[in-house]
Amino acid sequence: MQRTALTTLAAGLVALSAGCGIIGTTEPGPTAEPPPDASAAPTSPEGSPPPGEVVSVDREWHGIRVRFDVRPVEVDDDLAVLRYDFTGTAPDPSNPPEYSTVVLNLGGLGNAGTDGRGVRLFDTAAGHVHPVAEAPGDHPAAAIDWVEDDTLRGSAVAVFAAPENESVDVLLPGFGSVTVPVVAANDDFGGYVDQVGGVADAEAKKLRSFTHAHDVGSATSAEDDDVTVTLASDVLFASDEHNLSKRARGVVDRAAASIKKQADAGDVQVVGHTDDVDTDAYNRTLSERRARSVAERLRTGLGRDFTVTEEGRGESEPIAEGTSPEARAANRRVEIHFEGHLVVEDDGESDVPRTDAPTARNDAVTIATDGGRYTVEVESMVRQEGAIVGTLVAERTSGSSIDPAWFLPAYLEQIGDRQFGALGDLAGAHNLSLLGSEERILPFDYVEQESADGFVLRRLLGDEEIQPLGKDESTSITVVWPDTGQDTVTVDAPDRFRITDVPVTDAPTGD
Repeated sequence: MQRTALTTLAAGLVALSAGCGIIGTTEPGPTAEPPPDASAAPTSPEGSPPPGEVVSVDREWHGIRVRFDVRPVEVDDDLAVLRYDFTGTAPDPSNPPEYSTVVLNLGGLGNAGTDGRGVRLFDTAAGHVHPVAEAPGDHPAAAIDWVEDDTLRGSAVAVFAAPENESVDVLLPGFGSVTVPVVAANDDFGGYVDQVGGVADAEAKKLRSFTHAHDVGSATSAEDDDVTVTLASDVLFASDEHNLSKRARGVVDRAAASIKKQADAGDVQVVGHTDDVDTDAYNRTLSERRARSVAERLRTGLGRDFTVTEEGRGESEPIAEGTSPEARAANRRVEIHFEGHLVVEDDGESDVPRTDAPTARNDAVTIATDGGRYTVEVESMVRQEGAIVGTLVAERTSGSSIDPAWFLPAYLEQIGDRQFGALGDLAGAHNLSLLGSEERILPFDYVEQESADGFVLRRLLGDEEIQPLGKDESTSITVVWPDTGQDTVTVDAPDRFRITDVPVTDAPTGD
């Protein structure tokens, strides 16, 4: 009964988000069919692939053992094909695992089907993530073919935009990530593309780094060399005012010092934004005055090596939808744009925020919710070029009620108004942070879709749907952060837990 209840709840959450239309298209993909040459179809795990041709992931998940055999990514021109096989076994042979309990997790945020769209490629050295391509008819270019008997087993194929490096990471939602080689396509490449219904669009998305100051006065994001420092207007100005307070001058001065660390010189653009209260004309004028106040203070702090310009855009570019007090507060802001690179402060004298949440030093921590008790520990923190890939393992040790928001409290708001959507807010690892001396480092994210009015919906590079656990069940949670440069890190889930002094190891070089 517990397995059925958990599966039903997970499917219900996914169906709810699809019905509300908050995460884009949810049309199912095609049922997997063998490519023209059946001998070239993905083999089941029982086929024992030749050594060196696959990389395996073997992990316990919700009471069953699941193994993935991931093949090299094959590239032909601007497209890439990923193939993987999976098998799952339960401790009790008389109660075999249900297909949906495994494959639903690979479906992707808000997907009511089981087509594997949640599996992604990512290359932090290039600064890109590769979502599954789109096939004609607005469904993902991915398909899963499975067999259910006394074991759960199946094979999958998905098409992506081609990676640019010799290896790429594969994110398997709920099961971790693995690095695989990128190789030239074999003769059956076209058959695999046909198998998923063809490709209408394949795109690599830019990864965005994001940090949030401990003092809540500013946030910094970076895509490639484009860096944006966002200052909350409610911190800088009184209502309907444009003069900087003493505290606000300190916030701008710290922003200037940060910009000088992240760029040697160049153009700096200050842009004022308001909420939608009052008229367009009033809001534009107010935003211009606020931008001017910040720009004048910045010129003093930055010196002659920087050229500072300002403009006001009023209410025309909201970052939060709706008219709630929280949405309007997010939209009242001053943004500072420049070319540089994100720098994480680590001066050795950490002044991280205090927490009342359970805390452990590089060990498992026990947390309690209204539904039960859980242990969480860090399995690994691995540094690769430009990133730290973290894997946590969580187990439910007591309680039997459905506990959908056990990992992060459901009431917890997304730090920094990063526009992940309602389901990501409820079920994802969006606020799981590494703590620097001056700021909270959030996981990488990227643009999923952008509406005609400019509103952006983002996706997390990591596990977005952390599903409920039954007693004695466990799951892994994978998140990818920008590299902090630290030898040890503090992992913080606000209001839930904190694990300090976790060592960071280097990824194998493959030499």
